[in-house]
Amino acid sequence: MKKLLAVLLTVLIFSFAFSEKVVFEFWHAMGGGLGETLSYLIENFNKENPDIEVKPIYVGNYSALNQKLLSTITAYNQGTRSELPTMAQAYGNWIAKYLFSDVIQPLNEYIENDKEMKDAWDNEIYDVFKEMSTWDENIYSMPYNKSVYTYYYNTDLFDLYGVEPPKSFDDLIEVSQYLTEDIDEDGNVDQYGLGSRTFVDDFQLLLYAYDQRILVDKGNGKYAVSLDKTKFKEALSIVKELKENDNALFQGGYLDGPFGSGQIAAYMGTIAGKSYADRSSQGKHGWTWSALPSVDGVPHSPIAGTDLTVFKWASDEEKEAAFRFLKYLMDPINMAYWAINSGYVPVRKDVTQTEQWKVYTATDEKPTIALNSLETAYSDPKPAAWNDIRGELSNIYSDFLNDKIDSDEAYSRTIKSLETLLAETDELAK
Repeated sequence: MKKLLAVLLTVLIFSFAFSEKVVFEFWHAMGGGLGETLSYLIENFNKENPDIEVKPIYVGNYSALNQKLLSTITAYNQGTRSELPTMAQAYGNWIAKYLFSDVIQPLNEYIENDKEMKDAWDNEIYDVFKEMSTWDENIYSMPYNKSVYTYYYNTDLFDLYGVEPPKSFDDLIEVSQYLTEDIDEDGNVDQYGLGSRTFVDDFQLLLYAYDQRILVDKGNGKYAVSLDKTKFKEALSIVKELKENDNALFQGGYLDGPFGSGQIAAYMGTIAGKSYADRSSQGKHGWTWSALPSVDGVPHSPIAGTDLTVFKWASDEEKEAAFRFLKYLMDPINMAYWAINSGYVPVRKDVTQTEQWKVYTATDEKPTIALNSLETAYSDPKPAAWNDIRGELSNIYSDFLNDKIDSDEAYSRTIKSLETLLAETDELAK
C-alpha cells in the first residue's frame, strides 16, 4: 500500500511539475500609483495560483485602451488572432459597442456555479454597479475601479468665513457668492467660490441633483430620452446665475490646480482626484469633501470608472483562469486593499466589515461619505453611442456658457442630438 501511495504521489508531483501553466493577458489603463497597486495584487495572485499567470499589459490612458481594443476586435473579425487579451478594463458603453461583434463572454454561468461569487453578486455588490454590468439578464462585466462625485472644499477658507458645505442649490449659490472675493481690490476676482468644468459631466451633476436621468434603459440595448424641460432649464439657471455674478470659475481643464492655489474655494469632482487635491493643496491649506448638494437634500452622484470584462475568443482554460482572477479581486480583503490604496470606492458592501477598512476610516470620514453616496447614486447610461453623446452635449453646454444659445435652444438641441445618436446606434445593432 505504501509503495502504491508513493507511486501515486510521484505521478502527481510529476504531473504538476510538467503541467502547462495557463497564461493570459490583462489589458488595463492604470498608470502611476494605481498601476503599482494593481501590479501588487496581480503578483500576489500569481504567487497564490502557480498554475496561472496573469500578464498585465498597460496600454495607456482610457482612450488608448479603447482604441486598441476596437482595433483588436476589428482585426479578430478579419481573421487575425495575434495580440488577443483574455481580459480588459472597459466602460459599459465600450462593452455595448463590443457586443455588436459578439466578443464578450457572459459571466452568468461562472457566477451561478460558484457559491461565494453568487452570494457576493446577489447580496454584497451594490445595485448601481450591477446595473452598469448587466444587459437584460446577461452579466458582461464585473465592477472594479469605481468612483462617485463629491463636493471638494477648502477647510481653511470655510472655517475663516464661517460657512458650511452646501446641501441645496440655494446653499450652493449663497456659499459660492459669499466666498468670492476681489482680494487686492483691482476689479478682478482673485478667489472664486466655486470651480466648474465646461464639459457635460459637470452639468450632468446638476441634472442628477434634480433627479433627472438623461436616458432611461428600456432593455435589449434600447434607450429612451428622459429629460423634463422645466427641470433642465432650472439646472441651467443655476449655472447662468453663478456665471453672470462671477461667483464661479468655468474652465475646461482639471480643477485641482486652481483649488490648491486658492483660486477656487470648492469644486465638484470624482473621488478619483483625491491624490491630486492632496498634492496641489499640500502645505497651503486643508481640504475635505462632502456629499453633493441637491434639490431633495439627497446626493445623486453619477458613477465613474470602468469594469472588468472577459473575451469570448479566449480558450476555456483561459476563461476559467480569468474568472478565478476576478474572484480574487472581488475578495473583501483584496477589495479593501484596492480601495484603500487607489482611493476608489469598494464595490461590495461587506468590505466595511474588514479590519483594514475599519482602521482606514477611523480617522478619516471622506471614504465613508463617498461610500454612503452609493445608496442614491445613478449609473451612467451605457449605450454604444455614449461617447458621441457626451461629446455633443459638451458642445451644447459650452455654447450655453458662452452665450451662443439660450436654455430653450440648449434643450431642443440636446433632445435632437440624443434621438439622432441613439437612432444611429440602433441601426448598427440591426
